Parts: sequence; structure tokens; C-alpha cells
Amino acid sequence: MITPAIPLNEADRLEDLYAYGVLDTAPEKIFDEIAELAATICGTRYAAVTFIDGDRHWFKTEYGSVFGESSRNDSICGHAILAQELFEVADTWDNPCFSGNTKLNDAKVRFYSGSQLNSSRGNSIGMLCVMDSEPRSLNTSQKQSLTQLAGVLMASLEAARQSRMLNWLGTLIDAVTDEVMVFDSLSLHFLYANAVALKSLGYSLEEMCRMTPLDVTPDTERDSLMAYLQQLQNGAQQLQFESVRLRQDGVLVPVEMRWQLLTNFGKPVILSIVHDITERKRVSNMKSEFISLVSHELRTPLTAIHGAVKLLDKGVAGILPDAATKLISLAALNTDRLCKMVDDILDLEKLASGKMQFVLQPLLVSAVLERVVQAYAAVAGVAGVQLQVQATPNLCLSADVQRLNQVLANLVSNAIAFAPRGSNVCLSAFAACKSALFIPSLGGDVSDPLAATVCLQVTDCGPGIPEHFRQNIFQRFAQANMQTNRQKGGSGLGLFMAKQMIEHMYGSISYRSQPGCTTFEVILPSAQA
Repeated sequence: MITPAIPLNEADRLEDLYAYGVLDTAPEKIFDEIAELAATICGTRYAAVTFIDGDRHWFKTEYGSVFGESSRNDSICGHAILAQELFEVADTWDNPCFSGNTKLNDAKVRFYSGSQLNSSRGNSIGMLCVMDSEPRSLNTSQKQSLTQLAGVLMASLEAARQSRMLNWLGTLIDAVTDEVMVFDSLSLHFLYANAVALKSLGYSLEEMCRMTPLDVTPDTERDSLMAYLQQLQNGAQQLQFESVRLRQDGVLVPVEMRWQLLTNFGKPVILSIVHDITERKRVSNMKSEFISLVSHELRTPLTAIHGAVKLLDKGVAGILPDAATKLISLAALNTDRLCKMVDDILDLEKLASGKMQFVLQPLLVSAVLERVVQAYAAVAGVAGVQLQVQATPNLCLSADVQRLNQVLANLVSNAIAFAPRGSNVCLSAFAACKSALFIPSLGGDVSDPLAATVCLQVTDCGPGIPEHFRQNIFQRFAQANMQTNRQKGGSGLGLFMAKQMIEHMYGSISYRSQPGCTTFEVILPSAQA
């Protein structure tokens, strides 16, 4: 008896065997019937369905005799799984591989013919074999039938494995707290919905499969939804957006949706993951209403206080004692800061609610920069900083003049605050390389995604932006908390709002920073004067 070799793909072969979950399972009718059918077709006394584990030869089905589990080293099937096609031994007693095998002799097995049970990856995990007590061979038709029956067995195993996997995945996806749905990218009909989606929307899976996303979307949101679908059909792979869902009971639910186009499943489908943001919207609205209320209630008395303090600071009430003058100056400085913070908070609420208006028009860049320099000349003088302007003559851009002034004022005031005494803050502007900006009809061609742009830069010689702060620099209420010899103050909203405003004007904002040089760069569409 020659011990069967271990195949080179043994690890993969065992992985596939265990994936089918067939080892050590109870008898099954389909295996028994196929074994009996194989023996009948081939005219043999015995038949079996066996699987080769790491060190054992295990029988799923035995027909005509009870062979019992044996060592892999003593089995014919251990040799048979190494073959590339049907394996046949006419007489085991005369074959040097099997002569002297007492187990075969005891079972009176002299003839063996078997077809490999190949996994979906082509790894042989076992055999469908027929055996007899007399030497013989199978004819061509019998060999073909044996191979076909082996294919039927593997199809059954594969179906069972897929069913287990689908059940497991279904249970897993049903446990997800978000709605998970799949729909056809062309017909838009739902193909699948998890338990959370069915419960949330109030439909059965059968009902959902006759519906599309438009059927669970209110009329006011359908155009937007179709626009997102068009983006996916035009090549976008993933989208994330907010929308509103219409439940069966008529209730509207605010949601955040993530869509992904999947093309590797025979036909293109869209995976939709929907998250209920009702609570998030409620908290956000409460915060916005509270901020707006507080800001408006603060603004009126604060404006009166600010005006009165300014008048005192200018000496309208006459000459005050030195101690009082210092206190009045301090009060004037801090009411300036408070007024700026209230204005920032009000602007933030307008941005969040979409109430801030943007009127885009051609602006002469040099004039815009000169106005900012004039507005901050006194502040720069107090800080010992020189403001410089370098702008290409007759250069124009498209922007809202009030919002652009607000953005540049924020950048310049920050630069002055952190620039060393005796240094320069430079405001520069030049025509930029073409950039993929969406340009409105004023100042650009919407059909041309590569329209000309203008670059505005504000550069200072300060200590630079700390490394740990850079990822948060454009977030709400972000402040670097840098220790310097001057009080910087601020609400931490300036750069966040600057980014929002620039993007509303179809532009972008970025920065470069290192110790001794920080540059904020604004890119906006160019325009004709």
C-alpha cells in the first residue's frame, strides 16, 4: 500500500471543504439516492460519497455495505482526489498502490471508480465512487453518468452553502440599525430591503419589490432625487445627501442617504443606506433657534452700549480721569469684539438656513484689496505691521462684494494679529491657471468646466499654524489657542464662514503654512470689467 501524497493546494482544499459544512453531518436523502443511482447505472454492488479531511476518510453515504471512517493514508479516495479526471482501478489486489491493504481485503473491494467532487474554485474535496468485489471496468456511458452525478452533488452542496451564507448575511443586515435597500439602476424597482427598512416604511418585502425610491419620496423632493440618480448613471460611484422619506402612514421623515452604484453583480444595482436624522434635525433646529434668539436679543442692547462707550472714548462727555479713560478704552475694545461675535453668529445662522443672499457681479480686484487695506490701516498701525498690495492691473473677478469683503477682512485681521511687529502683511492678486470650477453665466461659461480664475492671497510672517490644529482650521468654533504677546480673541467662526461664503461664490479657499510664512489663498471665477 502506497500512502497518498498531499496536494499542493491542500490548505485551499480544506478551506473549501469546511466552507460547505458537510463533515460529520447526518445522512441526507439526496446523497443516499445519488449513491444508489450511481451503483445501479454502473452495475456495482457498492457506492459511496466520501470526503477527505486532513487526516481521515469520512463517508457521507454508504450503499451496499458499511465501510466506516478510515485513515486518509489507507484510502483509495486519498489517491483519487489527486487525479484530474475520473479515477478508476480495475483490480485493487493487483495494483501496487493498494495491494496489501487489509481494509480493502476485508471489505472485498477489488474494483473502484470515482468522480471528484470539485468545489467552485476547482479544489477536489471528496469523491462519488462505485465499488465491486470483482475486477472490472466502466464503459464510456457509465463514466459520463458518474461524472454528471458528481456534478449534481456539488450543485446541491453549493446551493446549501449559498443558502446558509444568504441567511447569515440577511440576519446580519437585519441587525443593522440603518435602512439597507438595493434597487435596479434602470427600472429603479427595489430588489431587497432589510427588516429596519420594512418596519420604518411600513411595507412588506413583496410590496417594496413593486415600488421604486420615488414611491417613498414626497413630490417636493422627487426632482432632487432624480438628479442624484442621473449623477450615478453618468458615472458617479457614490453619493451622500439629505432628503425626506414618505412612510406608508403619510409621515415625512428627514433622512441622510448614501447611494453606491454596484456593477459586479450581473446587472447594475444601487445600494441605498438610509439613516433617520429626525433627532439630529430637531437638536440642530433648537440650537439654531436658540442662537438666533440670543443673538437678536443681545444685539439691540449691545449696540446701544457699544455706541455709548465709543462716544465716551472719543471724549464727547468731556475729559475723564486717566483711570476712567483706560477703563472706557478697554470697554470699547471688548464691545467691538462682542458686536463682531454676535454678527458672526447671526451670519452663521443665515448660512445654515440658506437665508444669506449672494449677488455675484464683476469686481475690480485692486479696488477690493485697497478698500480692505484702508479699513485695517489703523489696526495694522497699532500692531506695528505694514500692509502691502500687489495686484495685476485691470484684473476682475466675479463675487458678492459684501461677502468677499467679509472674507478678506477676516483673513487680513488674522494675519495682522499673528504677524510680528515690524513685519509686512501682503495682499496679492493675479490670474490663476484654469481650474475645474462651476462658473455661473456672469463671468464665465457654465458649459466650460475649465474656466479662468483669479487667485487672491493674504500672506504674513507669523509663527505659522500649529500642526495639530490644521485639520480643524475650517471647522466651527476652531481656535488654535496660540500663546503670543497679544490677545487675539475672536469667535472661532471666521474661517468656517469664509469657506462657506467662498464656496457659495463658486470658489475655493486653502492655505500653506510653515514657521515664518502663512498664506491663505482664495480662488474665484474671473470676470470681464
